[in-house]
Amino acid sequence: MEAKQFYLCFLIFVFCASAAPANVRAQDIKIGVINMQQVVRGSEAGKKAEKQLRKKFEAIQKKLKAKQEKLKAFKKEIDQKASLMNEESRIKKQRQLQRQFAEYKQDEEDAKIEMQQAEAKLMEPIVKQLEKVVTKMGKDEKFTLILEKNMPGMYYISPDIDITQKVIKKINAGAK
Repeated sequence: MEAKQFYLCFLIFVFCASAAPANVRAQDIKIGVINMQQVVRGSEAGKKAEKQLRKKFEAIQKKLKAKQEKLKAFKKEIDQKASLMNEESRIKKQRQLQRQFAEYKQDEEDAKIEMQQAEAKLMEPIVKQLEKVVTKMGKDEKFTLILEKNMPGMYYISPDIDITQKVIKKINAGAK
């Protein structure tokens, strides 16, 4: 897998070098990197979205926890009364428990999907704004290439080319 990542980075570099005009020298190539997660967490819009997501997550977790407690109580009740039940009743209760457990697992999966959709919906405008800011910054400051810092195959990045804080400032300034 590391070889694929190396080749991907190599291909990006070769593409950028070949896409640059013939009169551009290596000294003229300007590369920047940004940490998307840090931008999202550091921007005002990102903080607001994270707060909304956390609130939604806590509400969902509360509902799931309540269902889980009901399941535990029901299982405990079955375990305590199992010796007093006839076989038919015990089997019926165990099936009921299995159904409820399956419903709980489905609820967990639904909650996961709901959170992913909520995150995508809240992050979409932030990512669009980020793209605009980075594109404008790239053109205005004559960057040849701006990469995501956490991209596979990025093993070392000089702090001198990290423009994350600059992007956060521009995004926050644009939001005001």
